[in-house]
Amino acid sequence: MKVFHAAAAVFFALACASVQTPGATGGSGRRDMVLDAEIQANTSAGTTVYDLVSKIRPEYLRTHGPNTMHDMSAPTAVVYLDNVKFGTVDDMRTISVDRVKQIQYLSSSSATTRFGADQPGGAILLTSR
Repeated sequence: MKVFHAAAAVFFALACASVQTPGATGGSGRRDMVLDAEIQANTSAGTTVYDLVSKIRPEYLRTHGPNTMHDMSAPTAVVYLDNVKFGTVDDMRTISVDRVKQIQYLSSSSATTRFGADQPGGAILLTSR
């Protein structure tokens, strides 16, 4: 019986493991992060960070369901530039993609842990060059 439990545990662990595979556009294989090589591969003159994200990671821009039973507005991610609160996802329209070397999405729980309780839609972290 112990052998069965051990085999089941190994099978379960292997089944839950994720394999990181690079994307076709020079990506890192991580859906939560866009690195410089992928940014450069998907950029043209005049591209904003919002344009890039909407093209290659549109899930970052989606709303994430109602905030509470009392507040039925759907929260969106809060944007941080170099770990300083910058604004909303729409504010990324004002940032040229040439200024950014990394974009990362944090889930609501990760963003709350890192920045405090005002992150119900998660956070988008922009790292400048």
